[in-house]
Amino acid sequence: MAQDFHKEVQFKTYWHHRKPAFWFRKSEKRGEGVRTQPEIIRLDPLTSVEPSAKPPVRIFLGSESEQYRAERIFIWSIIQVRDPARRYEIHLMKDLHGYDRTGWKTGFTKYRYAIPAIAEGTGRAIYNDVDQIYLADPAEMFDLEMGDAGVLSITGRETSVMLLDCARMAEYWHLDDAKAGKQHRYFRDITHANNLWGQLPREWNARDTEYSPGQSKCFHFTTLQTQPWQPFKDLLRYRPHPNAEVWFALERGADDARFTVFTKEKPSQRFTDMVDQYRVLHEQGEVELGLVAKETFDGHSLAKHDASIGKLVAATGARSILDYGCGKALAYSPWPGEDPNNRLKARAAWPDVKVTCYDPGYAPYAAPYAGQFDGVISTDVLEHIPEEDIGWVLNELFSAANNFVYVVAACYLARKVLPNGQNAHCTVMPPAWWAGQLELAAQRFPGILWTLCTEKKTPFGKTRSHIEGGSVQQKLGRRTRG
Repeated sequence: MAQDFHKEVQFKTYWHHRKPAFWFRKSEKRGEGVRTQPEIIRLDPLTSVEPSAKPPVRIFLGSESEQYRAERIFIWSIIQVRDPARRYEIHLMKDLHGYDRTGWKTGFTKYRYAIPAIAEGTGRAIYNDVDQIYLADPAEMFDLEMGDAGVLSITGRETSVMLLDCARMAEYWHLDDAKAGKQHRYFRDITHANNLWGQLPREWNARDTEYSPGQSKCFHFTTLQTQPWQPFKDLLRYRPHPNAEVWFALERGADDARFTVFTKEKPSQRFTDMVDQYRVLHEQGEVELGLVAKETFDGHSLAKHDASIGKLVAATGARSILDYGCGKALAYSPWPGEDPNNRLKARAAWPDVKVTCYDPGYAPYAAPYAGQFDGVISTDVLEHIPEEDIGWVLNELFSAANNFVYVVAACYLARKVLPNGQNAHCTVMPPAWWAGQLELAAQRFPGILWTLCTEKKTPFGKTRSHIEGGSVQQKLGRRTRG
């Protein structure tokens, strides 16, 4: 048993696997989380089958913002192998509020020890790290016989995949200890001192070279520098994974299905809450800044992007544009012959282009739009969308576009504050993160030209940079992954 408490050398990340940027950022303090509870993805029984009487399969997924590709494919993998009669609940343990994350190797390292408390000390739960995929139904693991154990894992040290009896473990793993950032050893020692550990069959956590086709049920890409989706390109020197194709094949399937974790029909709870907050701002204005309702989200920021959008209009011969998230659209004129209160608008910078306005937070333009448009623009929107919903919102933009998409993402906190006290920019990410999101959307909708404009604040003012993607070649076949 002693060797079970030491990490196997073949899975370690050493200094020569790291780029210089890692050492400069190593001591950076992780920011305070914003989510009070994990967001939950619910997979209901399919309507074509009789629902199972068994309890929902609860999975708690440790994740972080940089792992957006892995997070999506983890959930997609479950959808491929799930019992269609069973209910599944996937709890995203990401960026949670109130945890001291000093010294955590990942942004989610110690969240796993809070699961018994979050589950209110009832039932069972599976814990997974985000760098895994299921090749068999996780319900099989969920229903395993546990005997007297409170935790099943493949070794006495390994916690990356666990089956937990939350009622038993709530007595020993306390929320305050997890929030305080106590070390793995603290929780491990409590577990073993009270004889709470039991053996999980190893096929439920096949790490890298332990993977066996047809036998492994959960494939764990545990070695950071060989993870196929390469989430930290600026920090690590990546090497090929010998079985990367298993992961890439799943991603191709998700792309073909245009899969996103949340959807327009079933957005995250944060999205629903945020839209309600923006409706209040539209109606009442921003009190702290002294902005009256008419001046709040009025749409005048569009002017900065006239030239860039104009180039796309000229290059594609566009005659129709959807402005997704237009605000009050005061930068536009009424379309000739149309009622000024109509959503059809004109912009002098793009003569002969009919603009359709849409904004879910502003009643005059909140009604659903129909059809497709030559171009879709979104110039003061994405940073106001919760991170969980960026994928499906980009799906909306790309699916509505015949030729091009132009989006802007602010990479800084806003001056505006929502009525609930949160910053109006709820998703503040670096340009590389936003570019990754656009690249993924383009994989789902090949052949669409796209331009991403990112805005950053510096001591000398705001700066803008543009990243362009999409080409004729995309229409001829899927681009190379990796």
